[in-house]
Amino acid sequence: MHDDSHSPDCSCCLDHANAHQGVLDTLGLMADHPEASEDDIVQLLQARGYSAIAAEKLNAFVPSALAWIVLKRLGVKHLPNHFIALDEKGEEVRVPVAGQHYFTAALTLAYDTFENGWSEVLPRKTYELVANRSAEMAAANQLLFAGESLQGTTLGASRLLRLSASELLA
Repeated sequence: MHDDSHSPDCSCCLDHANAHQGVLDTLGLMADHPEASEDDIVQLLQARGYSAIAAEKLNAFVPSALAWIVLKRLGVKHLPNHFIALDEKGEEVRVPVAGQHYFTAALTLAYDTFENGWSEVLPRKTYELVANRSAEMAAANQLLFAGESLQGTTLGASRLLRLSASELLA
């Protein structure tokens, strides 16, 4: 339940329906602005009413979640159960994936898309465009273009450079 002492998109107030809507908004913006930088996407999300922190989370998590499903299909055996962010002292903190509603909503949509096929909500072109914005796909593509295989590999935890641990855990 939301109380007015904190943002409605904090982790304790964000429900699945609102997280899902955030994912859909992000997919639409990224599809409509394929050349947009991360800063541009964050600003566009904020213009739609998302807080700065929610916009940063959506910008980071939606592409990553879509990439994870592709990487799993390409043979990656193990996916991480956390992200890495820095605390105010500059020390690494493990941020559990399961606690990030935008990520889990995007991951659910990605999984459903791979199981049930492309849709108006998430057409193939949008999926590819957004997944390719992720650091995970960039790293995988480097290996694939070099003739390597992802079969049996382990994906390391992503380092979230634009969000602090306290912002992610709030």
